[in-house]
Amino acid sequence: MTDVLAELRTEFPVRESWIYLNHAAVAPLPNCVVAAVNAFLRDANRNGSTGFAHWMSVREQVRADAARLLGAQPSEVAITTSTSQGLLTVAEGLEFGPGDEILVIQDDFPANLIPWWRQKRRGAEVRVVPRRADGRVPASDVLAAVTPATKLVAIPWVLYDTGFRLDLPSIGAGLVDHPALFCVDAIQGLGAFPIDVEAAHIDFLSADSHKWMLGMEGIGLFYVRAAALERLDAPFTSWLSVEDPFTPWEPGRPLLPDARRFEYASLPTMEIFGLGACLELLLRTDPARMGPRVLELTDQLTAGLQHLGWTLRSPRAEPTENSGIVLATPPDRDASTWVDRLAERGVSVIPRAGGLRFSPHAWNTAEELERLFALLRELA
Repeated sequence: MTDVLAELRTEFPVRESWIYLNHAAVAPLPNCVVAAVNAFLRDANRNGSTGFAHWMSVREQVRADAARLLGAQPSEVAITTSTSQGLLTVAEGLEFGPGDEILVIQDDFPANLIPWWRQKRRGAEVRVVPRRADGRVPASDVLAAVTPATKLVAIPWVLYDTGFRLDLPSIGAGLVDHPALFCVDAIQGLGAFPIDVEAAHIDFLSADSHKWMLGMEGIGLFYVRAAALERLDAPFTSWLSVEDPFTPWEPGRPLLPDARRFEYASLPTMEIFGLGACLELLLRTDPARMGPRVLELTDQLTAGLQHLGWTLRSPRAEPTENSGIVLATPPDRDASTWVDRLAERGVSVIPRAGGLRFSPHAWNTAEELERLFALLRELA
């Protein structure tokens, strides 16, 4: 483990009690996030809202840091309370009608399916890009499904169950000359792997911070490409969506000229402080360094589980298609019992799709995985 990753590991006291392999569910909070939240709480406790101007400056620093993480401009980033909020903003903000098509991926997480299926009430058709028999969804399959009627391609960066990582740059490049917009649910990749939304030609991206970004639940990011801003209505607008929100409102007041228009109501300031801390941690450690480490760990997991007779369910044909998620089925196929037995011995994983989903981050170690394998042998 490099020095920077060893330093990252010190942020997680959970390591003293758990082999924590559950980042695809909810990440443990690092010390820096806890410290930032506590600092805000102490300030609000002692000073009330007298620090409001400082709170707003923290919000803008968070926006700037989020833009750095995404390869975007701060004006293209809105702070949200969930991945779903960003996806719903796109679903309800685009004008869908009869003849319009929306492309989704087979068996994606419901948060990235339900908003699109609701557009059938407007006459839109939802078309599903199937997973191949081996579980892969190559960029060529997504692009082959695009037709002249396709208005939106709404896909995940990483499949939440098997961990297959879609090739966003290739898909984005394939859509450059097509009028379809490109929307990405990035929650299972953002923080663990680098991304450049501009280079990948992504129009909309949404992610919460509580998984691979190592932050809290209830706070996230929504990216809107500047060129796509006026194609997206602000379906939820209120006092913070408009210019000069603290002056008496008059009909006709214009919306804010950038992504801030989607921050229509009060946001949880405490969680913004936490988001700022996890963004600083990610930028300091750098997903470009964390990504290879995550892949090393999941390669080790894959080899060790297969050696113990577990059936690998994650397609791992190419390193660029791998992620921090490994799905595997135990020899006795009793996934829930294995989750409970491992939890009793200090290992945190979760059942998914009939198997166990393991999801280490860059701060985990090879030694922890060897301890996991020893436990699996002991419990077999």
